[in-house]
Amino acid sequence: MEKLYPFKLYIKSIPNVIMFGLSILLNAATWFWLFWNIRPQEEPVFLHYNILFGVDYIGPWWKMVFLPATGFVILLTNAVLGWLMYQKHAFFAHLANAASVLCQIFILISASLLVFLNV
Repeated sequence: MEKLYPFKLYIKSIPNVIMFGLSILLNAATWFWLFWNIRPQEEPVFLHYNILFGVDYIGPWWKMVFLPATGFVILLTNAVLGWLMYQKHAFFAHLANAASVLCQIFILISASLLVFLNV
């Protein structure tokens, strides 16, 4: 069985730190944006909109939390996979972290659109 790559060395890699930090900031911005603009309420909120049918999914306000929570799971999964791959394939580790940043950007855009749809 192989030894794991030391975590201290993994986080000393500048691209890893930048992409992981950017992912954390984008995810925190998504949480902040949703909780700043969407208040607990009895009425259902719009949860999904598409250009063909308009609003096609409504539900309770707390279901909006699934969007940034999914982003956080993606962030953690890609960070752990990047750490596990870093020793043999540093490029794939950087690619996993870059994919995490890209996902966080799209999740923030989706959260912004949901807020504008409901406010």
